[in-house]
Amino acid sequence: MLARLAKLAARGLVIALAAGVPLVLCVLLTRYEAVRIGRSEAALASNFVVNQVMAIVEQARDAARSVAPHAGAPCETLSRELSLAAATQPYVRTLNILDSDHVACSSATGNQSIAVETFLNGNVRTPRGDWLMIVPGTPLVANRPALLVAVRAIGGRNVVAAVDSQYLLDLLHAAAPHNEFRQATLRVGTGPALHEIPAGGDPARDEAGGDSPMESAPLLADVRRTMDGSVIELRLQGLPERLNATWRVLLFRYLPWTALLAALLVWLVYRVQQSRRSRREQLLRAIRAGEFHVEYQPLFGVASGRCEGAEALLRWVRPGIGTVRPDEFIQAAEEEHVIVPLTQHLLTLIAQDVMKWATLPGFHLGINFAPEHLSSEALLPDVRNFTRSIGGRGIEVVLEITERSLVRNTDVAQRNLVALRRDGVRVAIDDFGTGFCSLSYLEKFPFDILKIDRGFVLTIDAQERSAVVLDSIIGLAHSLDAKLVAEGVASQAQFDYLCARGTNWIQGFFYAKPMPADDFGRWYRGPGMAPFPAPVVAAEREAT
Repeated sequence: MLARLAKLAARGLVIALAAGVPLVLCVLLTRYEAVRIGRSEAALASNFVVNQVMAIVEQARDAARSVAPHAGAPCETLSRELSLAAATQPYVRTLNILDSDHVACSSATGNQSIAVETFLNGNVRTPRGDWLMIVPGTPLVANRPALLVAVRAIGGRNVVAAVDSQYLLDLLHAAAPHNEFRQATLRVGTGPALHEIPAGGDPARDEAGGDSPMESAPLLADVRRTMDGSVIELRLQGLPERLNATWRVLLFRYLPWTALLAALLVWLVYRVQQSRRSRREQLLRAIRAGEFHVEYQPLFGVASGRCEGAEALLRWVRPGIGTVRPDEFIQAAEEEHVIVPLTQHLLTLIAQDVMKWATLPGFHLGINFAPEHLSSEALLPDVRNFTRSIGGRGIEVVLEITERSLVRNTDVAQRNLVALRRDGVRVAIDDFGTGFCSLSYLEKFPFDILKIDRGFVLTIDAQERSAVVLDSIIGLAHSLDAKLVAEGVASQAQFDYLCARGTNWIQGFFYAKPMPADDFGRWYRGPGMAPFPAPVVAAEREAT
């Protein structure tokens, strides 16, 4: 009961996985795709903004450079030139001449002396060389940030173009609108960052305000460029609502197909499970419905020159389908653990068939037994009941162990075979040399007969050249005082070769094909009792 419940639970788990895995993958992959789309859009927007900022900086530098050659002149001389340059260049709010610690001249305030620290956000001295800096405000417009773009001038002075931050904020808002991104943070050179903050906030309140207030928002893009030693960086943080909206769109697009795939997988898994389960049910039903029958392949006795027995071969003909190959249903029976009931059914069918025949004493009847049956406690009663059912007819039962399959519990199988041999049952090792057991079977199990697989028989050619492996098997059997059966004999050359080397029985289409029970009974009393043509010896061939 517990085993059945465990099996049902395992089947249910497999079906649940077949249904759940595609859905989980769909959720994860669409989430990944939504993030990828967000990052792609953010990368495009960031690159656009940074390129535009660089263009603005270059415009401001051009304005500053136009004045730089005259920066050493008195403010009275420079004032008009500064005003003209500031008025004619886009983006520039003011142009200023900075000396080491003060503003020497400005296009807005003229020669009014202003301390550098007031202009440079607390820096008491002017940086050297070309530089960029965002400041919270300028003396003229104290409440609005500005981007300062400085170039070197003569006399240790700097020409500084002040760009109104509104240009940058408008650019950020256009490329990274509030309904698409949570926040854009722009850093240009030194100084604080410029933030474009969420909708509903106050951009002016956080302009040039230091670190981002939205640290929890996912970072989608971080683009950095270097311009004459100064870094321009833009960080875009995502809007969770937009990310989720994109995710929902992708889910609605792909979820129906995923659900269809999941349903298909569930159906396939169910069909496979039903197929595996139905194989067992089909075999058991076929036994109950009498769909199996036995065919018998005659065994030619070399010494007597006539039929001395047969091998029982189970066949299955399914109504409406036709004949099922023996290797298919035998393998299925072994995998589904129906091989023991199937062999028991085989013994019943053989017993019914044998009662119709008029066999001579010593009739050799070979029956294949699977490894599972050999190692089971059912083997002894099954074989003994069978021998009792056909008792008095002088039939010699030969239990055939196929060497292509592994006997798991060799100790039980060995005890069973020893007991059966004491009862008069003979043991044959079938398909010898073709499996993975080979010589180990000769050591583990008592046996009387070796059956040579047809693969070795095929190595015999018409010129009767030596078949080395075949000769070794024949020699081994003689040294162990075992009888030999050659399977799959299909030509006169093979027949002659095997008879000449002491093979006891010949089995194959050259002698006779398998027949249903009634046909075999008639054949046995007719052609089976008649002498079979003797082997053609070399001297006879030369005479002909």
